[in-house]
Amino acid sequence: MNITYRVDKDILYIAIEGRIDASNASAAEEAIFSIKNDNKEKHTVIDADKLEYISSAGLRVVLKLRKEDPQLAVINVASEVYEIFDMTGFTEMVTVEKAYPRMSVEGCEFIAKGANGAVYRYDDETIVKTYFAKDALPEIKQERENARRAFVLGINTAIPYGIVRVGDSYGTVTELLNATSVTHLIRKNPDDLTLAVKYYVDMLKSIHAIEVEDGQVPDMKETALDWANFVADHIQEDQAKKLLALIEAVPKQNTLMHGDYHTNNIMVQNGEPLLIDMDTLCMGHPVFELGSMFNAFVGYSELDHQNIINFMGYNFETAGKFWNMAIKMYLGTEDEAVCQSVIEKAMVIGYTRMLRRAIRRPNEADSPAKIARCKEMLQMLLGKVDTLLF
Repeated sequence: MNITYRVDKDILYIAIEGRIDASNASAAEEAIFSIKNDNKEKHTVIDADKLEYISSAGLRVVLKLRKEDPQLAVINVASEVYEIFDMTGFTEMVTVEKAYPRMSVEGCEFIAKGANGAVYRYDDETIVKTYFAKDALPEIKQERENARRAFVLGINTAIPYGIVRVGDSYGTVTELLNATSVTHLIRKNPDDLTLAVKYYVDMLKSIHAIEVEDGQVPDMKETALDWANFVADHIQEDQAKKLLALIEAVPKQNTLMHGDYHTNNIMVQNGEPLLIDMDTLCMGHPVFELGSMFNAFVGYSELDHQNIINFMGYNFETAGKFWNMAIKMYLGTEDEAVCQSVIEKAMVIGYTRMLRRAIRRPNEADSPAKIARCKEMLQMLLGKVDTLLF
């Protein structure tokens, strides 16, 4: 028997390896409660991923811990061990979750990487999204709920049907028969982006055509105001006041938005685009969506063009061309002045978000340059942009 632990935010994870029976139950109890006493304010989760057997003596230790922490949960329980919990009635008193199947993505085709995880093609029918966070289950469950909600609302989306363990973290499995990403289409034919842009914009318009009810998804305006309030102390007072006023003036809007809309998150199957990676689903005026899009294609990579290559697999020039073509198709105009006006509104949101991010990550080598760039661009933009509406 071996007992270890880790703390993640307000949760204490106690991992039990091996067997707990009459011969070592007392030692297990002493070790577990020593850890618990040092973390009394934390909710306890027992990670049984490597627990091979537990006897009635071990169950009494779990029951004692549950009396001290009524929210106790036991996760990653092997089928044989789960039968013991179930047979003795523990599953009616304590949250006991079976272990998820294990899957390896070693040797699989890499499709894309985002802020929270990476996507791989497992076989012709299946893609797997792996999550960076060791305890991604709440995030996964929220993303699955968002995908289900989007599907019900009429969005052509792929809903993850299974949760798996991948290494020390988790993943989701989605059936996407012979699907490819818009990113792959761009990499395959960077000189002709027309079809890729059409898939991308068609999906974007279908998302923005949907209205959601209050409380169904987060309001992006509130998030943008948080960004602006954060950076207010780092830019000139008059600029901070105008930035906040511009965002405040955006009317409340229940338009559905993806929140992280880039080409890695659009798959194409049988000539139709499908939306994936649904953890950022939100609502608000489309200017907030365009701000995120500007960052993905231009903002995050303008000081280091290698970023877009690492993220998307195509170069900065191609990303800029795609971004401009997508704006024109989305707005339904070739008028350069109209498109530039909307792009500048999106840039206000994009640079505000990037400035906040750079300030919060002072130890990153390029943070000083990013901060300077964002301040410079916000000063220019706030001198000419008088509304974020279009």
